[in-house]
Amino acid sequence: MLNNNGGTGAFMDPPGWFPLIVRGGRGVKGSYDGSFLTVQFRKAPVAAGDPTTYRDLPFGTAAWVDRPLNEAEPFVVKQQMNGADAGSAIDVLRINDRFWRFVCRNTNTGHFEVLRSEPAFMQVKID
Repeated sequence: MLNNNGGTGAFMDPPGWFPLIVRGGRGVKGSYDGSFLTVQFRKAPVAAGDPTTYRDLPFGTAAWVDRPLNEAEPFVVKQQMNGADAGSAIDVLRINDRFWRFVCRNTNTGHFEVLRSEPAFMQVKID
């Protein structure tokens, strides 16, 4: 789990911060400028739901766990972090069946500010 302080650990998220799930693959663009990871994505037509429904997100898209992004919300997240951690996130988001969770809030300036992020994993039901 990567927080803005470069630390790790479990957190109780403060009010106003929400988990956004990004599915890797074509459509996601990640970059690092020496201070900030920037990830651009397409908006999914469905909510991310829980790990058993992450697979319903199209490649390269993102959604809140409880709903799709709306028209007024941005399609970019920015998180301050070191280069190694940014590289890990970018590598994961190049893979179709991988996911990244960004706990973020809307800045109303064209991007989501990220409090913390981490890999997210879909679960497959076995009958």
